[in-house]
Amino acid sequence: MPASTTPPGWYPDPWWAGSLRYWDGSRWTNQARWAHLPVPPPPPEPLTVLRAPAFWVAIGLLIVCVAGGRVINGQLVRHVSTLGAFQVLQWGFYAVVYGGIAATVVFVVRRHGTGSLRHDLGFRFRWSDLGWGPILFFAGRAAQLAVTLPLVAIGVLRHSSERYSEMMRDQPTSILVTLVIVGVVVAPIVEELFFRGVLLRALLSRFGGPVAAVIQGVVFGCYHFAPSLGFYNVVLITANSAFGIIFGFVALRRRTLGTGIVAHAITNASALVIVFATR
Repeated sequence: MPASTTPPGWYPDPWWAGSLRYWDGSRWTNQARWAHLPVPPPPPEPLTVLRAPAFWVAIGLLIVCVAGGRVINGQLVRHVSTLGAFQVLQWGFYAVVYGGIAATVVFVVRRHGTGSLRHDLGFRFRWSDLGWGPILFFAGRAAQLAVTLPLVAIGVLRHSSERYSEMMRDQPTSILVTLVIVGVVVAPIVEELFFRGVLLRALLSRFGGPVAAVIQGVVFGCYHFAPSLGFYNVVLITANSAFGIIFGFVALRRRTLGTGIVAHAITNASALVIVFATR
């Protein structure tokens, strides 16, 4: 018989060879099964839900962060002519947007949750994320192509897309290096924490999982709106909404953000590889 300190679980049956019997931590129970039968998996870990006001608080602070970034971006376009000054202000832009969003995540979790990013938002990684991440990347790309191909086929949108590609190719290499750091490291972590973390878990307090996944995905798409890109914003918002919705469903299913962060990093890295390859 196991010692009294042995944790509950299935152990070799002391009365019947070839079978297992369940030990409840203090005594043997009547539950027995053949040893070759698999142990049923434990129930999934319940999702932590943030209180409902967290959604509107997060949205309001997101608007402030993006608006502040737009102001800095406007100054870049109008008044900066030297590359060094441009880079300084560009880092200022990213600090306002991503630093502000990261601060929003911490503030909302402390105000409307337990204060733990791991417990409240599922901010943790598992080895399996390295396998599921690439799969999610391909699924996200397939969804983006499915919803945007009809739009890109329209002449005006195709022209806007080409203008966007030309704009990226014209950027100095030093600026693109900054984009690599931000796009592959910073953005995947911060955006997954905010959209698939804070927004999704706040929406779960009022809606079911599918509705919450769709709403946060659409907000994620609108977050990518860029005034300078004109009609190409239709493609950007549609593609990123599809991306965000699929990532939201995966976050609900996996109950962690690790898979989404890996897939998000691969997505941004692949886009930047295309930019560098076509320079």
